[in-house]
Amino acid sequence: MKAVVLTATGAADNLQLQTVDTPIAIAGHVLVKVHACGVGYRDIIERRGEHPFMQTPMIQGHEFAGEVVDVGSGVKRWSIGDRVINLYTDSCGHCDQCMGGDERRCTGVTEAYGLITHGGYAEYVLVAERGLERLHEGIDYITGATLMSAVGVGFHNTLNTAGVQLGDHVLITGASGGVGLAALQTAKMLGATVWAVTSSESKCEALTLAGADHVILNTDGKFHKQLLSARGGVGVDVAIDCVGTPTINSALRSLRPYGAVVVVGNIEGGSYQLNLGMLAVNALRILGSDNVTRESLRTAMQMVAEKKLQPAIAKTFPLADAAEAHRQLEARNAMGRFVLVP
Repeated sequence: MKAVVLTATGAADNLQLQTVDTPIAIAGHVLVKVHACGVGYRDIIERRGEHPFMQTPMIQGHEFAGEVVDVGSGVKRWSIGDRVINLYTDSCGHCDQCMGGDERRCTGVTEAYGLITHGGYAEYVLVAERGLERLHEGIDYITGATLMSAVGVGFHNTLNTAGVQLGDHVLITGASGGVGLAALQTAKMLGATVWAVTSSESKCEALTLAGADHVILNTDGKFHKQLLSARGGVGVDVAIDCVGTPTINSALRSLRPYGAVVVVGNIEGGSYQLNLGMLAVNALRILGSDNVTRESLRTAMQMVAEKKLQPAIAKTFPLADAAEAHRQLEARNAMGRFVLVP
C-alpha cells in the first residue's frame, strides 16, 4: 500500500510517500481502508519531535475515517463494510476506568494512532476494536475525518469542560482552526457571546460569517487590552485557548474574577511562567483539555448530521502532498481543517 512515512522527527520534508506492506487483521483488530485523514496541529508538534512518546519511522494521522475491510479473530463490534472513525487510542475494556465508563483514562492503552502506532496517512490502517466509533450514515468520509479531534474536542471542551452557559462571554484563541471553529459554533449554540481572536486579517470576515459576535485582530499576543477596552474593563467568563504558550497569558488577563481558561492546544513546546498571584487574587481556573468522550463524540456527530454543527474543511490534499499540507498549516493558511484523501 501507499503510505506517508515520517522517517525522522524534524522538517516536513521528512514525510515521505513510500510503498509499505499492507497490515494484516490480527486478533482483536480490524483493517480499515482509509477514505480521509485529518491534518491537525498536533501532527505538526509530533512531527517536530515535541511529543516525548513520538517514535519513528511512523505513519502519522491521528484522525481518520474509512471502511472496515477485514476483521481479526475475536472481534465482535465490527463487520466488513462498516463505516468508522477512530478515537485517539484504544482501551482495554476491563480496567476500573473502562468499567466505570471513562475509557479515556484506561490504564491498559497500548495504541495511540500516529504517535506510537501507525495512523491514517495511508491507504489502510490497523486499529484495535475499541479504538473505533461508527460513522453516522448521513456523514461523508471527508467530514468524518474532522469529527473526533476537531469537532468533537471543540464541542466537548466548550460544553462540558468549560461549562459555557446562556449569557456567557467566551473568548476563543486560534478561532480559525478546526477545533476553534467547533468551539465557536458550540458556544453560539449555547447562547454565549463569542470573541474570536485571530492574527490574520484575511480571516476576520470568515470568523464573523462563522458566527463570532466580535473578532479581535491581534499579532502581539496582548489581545486582552483590546478586549478589556471594548468591554469597559470587564473580562469574559471563559476562554477557550487553542494556541497555548503564545496566548495563555493574555487569555488569563482577559478573564473576569472567577473565570476559567480551558487549554485545548499548545502549538509550541517548552515551559511557561505563570503569575500565581493573578490566579489567587482573581480566583481564576486553568483547565486542561478533556479530550472527547465517546458519548460527546456521538452527540457532536448527530449534531453534524442535523446541520447544527458544520465542520469547516479548509482544503483536501492527495496523500502524496502530506508534507505540503503540513507546511501550509504551519504557515497558518488554514480556515478549518486540512484533510488528506488517499
